[in-house]
Amino acid sequence: MAPALRVLNIPFLALGILLLGRAWYLELKQTDHWRGFWAERSRKVLVASTLVSVVIWGLRFGGLLGMRPF
Repeated sequence: MAPALRVLNIPFLALGILLLGRAWYLELKQTDHWRGFWAERSRKVLVASTLVSVVIWGLRFGGLLGMRPF
């Protein structure tokens, strides 16, 4: 893999953690008892995107999805 792309692994990982962390913070901060259709749907999308991100980064660090970042 090109050295420039290997250098970008850590910033992309940090950006993903930052954005997913903010999304989870906003989701858990919501205290309304009634949640509409869109709120339930957005929670499902957030859970799915978190799981996909963890699986892809796990494969990446495991060396199964290209070279290891380090």
